[in-house]
Amino acid sequence: MPSVMLDSVSVNSFVNVRKLNAARYLHGTSTIAAIPDELLSAIFHIATHDFHDCYDAMFHATTISHVCQRWRNVSLSTSSLWTVIVLTFPTHRTQFFRTIDWLARSRSRPLHLYMDFRDPAWNWDEASHCFSWKNMENVMRLILPYAHRWQKVELLTDTWAPIFTFLSYTSRIKSVPMLQDVLLSRCNAFFAAKGELFRPSAMKHPVSWFGGGSAFHSLRRVSLAGVHVNWANSGLSGLLELELKYHASEVMPTLHEFCDIISACPKLERLNILGWGPQIDVNVAPKQRTLYLPHLRNFAFGFIDVDYAIDFLSLFYFPSLQTLSLEDISSSLDPLHPCDSSRLLEYLTAAHHGSCTTSSHLFPCATCSPYPLSLISSLELHGLTSCGASLRCFLQETTTLDHLVLSGLDKTNLQAIVPDLIAAALCPSLLDLKFNDADPTIIASLASLPIGVVRSLNSPSMRVVVVANVVDSDDAKRELMHVLWAAGVEVIILGNATS
Repeated sequence: MPSVMLDSVSVNSFVNVRKLNAARYLHGTSTIAAIPDELLSAIFHIATHDFHDCYDAMFHATTISHVCQRWRNVSLSTSSLWTVIVLTFPTHRTQFFRTIDWLARSRSRPLHLYMDFRDPAWNWDEASHCFSWKNMENVMRLILPYAHRWQKVELLTDTWAPIFTFLSYTSRIKSVPMLQDVLLSRCNAFFAAKGELFRPSAMKHPVSWFGGGSAFHSLRRVSLAGVHVNWANSGLSGLLELELKYHASEVMPTLHEFCDIISACPKLERLNILGWGPQIDVNVAPKQRTLYLPHLRNFAFGFIDVDYAIDFLSLFYFPSLQTLSLEDISSSLDPLHPCDSSRLLEYLTAAHHGSCTTSSHLFPCATCSPYPLSLISSLELHGLTSCGASLRCFLQETTTLDHLVLSGLDKTNLQAIVPDLIAAALCPSLLDLKFNDADPTIIASLASLPIGVVRSLNSPSMRVVVVANVVDSDDAKRELMHVLWAAGVEVIILGNATS
């Protein structure tokens, strides 16, 4: 029996539903038993594809196929149930046998490959990891013959050797016509630290993945975390989403290579750069004065060095920006020496007006509000250390902001902005204000609002969500809720586990 999707179920199948009650009474069967096989197949498809978690998709497909003989027959003939291939550490033989079965059952369907070979017990010694390049080679030999059916590939590892093996094997692929999403992650943010070099150095040389990029035909979303390729032959073009994060700076693309990639993605909608962007040489000017991305809506930027951050931001023009996230990554890699983000905030504020006066960055800014802060509806600020005046001036420009997330801000900054956020003197359109990872100091700061701070009647009602690491007592919760309620705002307090 051919497998079907919901939208391909014939009208006759739905007409048959009208006969189910009659069939139940005449033949003594249950309603579910009277459902036609093709409709049951469509229901199974929906049941297994309504999950973002690959493990859930795999679990539900397996469960459905073990209910009864009829359900097993229908499920085995429904190829869309078996398209999520999950391989995890440690790779037992049973995983390989299951994968072989699922590859056969999925027939010609596009495949979602989810491979997570991280070891929670790993001791951070690259050479001692139990999942080596040989293990990855066995995986590649299993899945490579089906490359023409790959639609989404996710690979997470602790070390470089398995990633290098994946890149090397894919360099031989001539075509991946269905591939739309690639997410490769070497899960070690440490390499993004300032001055840190790539290791192992002997394997630093970039690999030309997927036939030097020529194998891609439908690629739309790419995330590379700690994973570098031959950027000059990356095939990164026509993307809708691009994420580069946690790389050692020495393996990042040159400025010209980066400009070529961005210019080849004129319809890019989301860009995330966490750590380092391109290698910026003071003696080499960019090919273009401004990288113009008219369709970009979401931009997340995590920085290590403020001078570099300003130089990098000066490359872009995002006229349609709606969601902005800024994070000081150095504060998590080196908590004792966080960056002072004041100049970065001042640059963005001045650039919003097209009047940047910052002299520390290398290239001239776009003159037409490259970061339209007044159009942003969602803003996240994580771990920023700055003078209160810089942050306040920055937020004064976000007049249409309706969603603000703050985490890791110091007490001085909180005292500089929170009362005016509550009273709507800052961000007058704000609907949601969220504090992530709030410690007792932040709880106390929020609970000690100046007397008389009240939400403006001319502004929309606002909700404050506090996600707390620790709340000292129920008394502290009650005091915080009382203060914010008195100020005219709704408040919700969550623990990290709850959130």
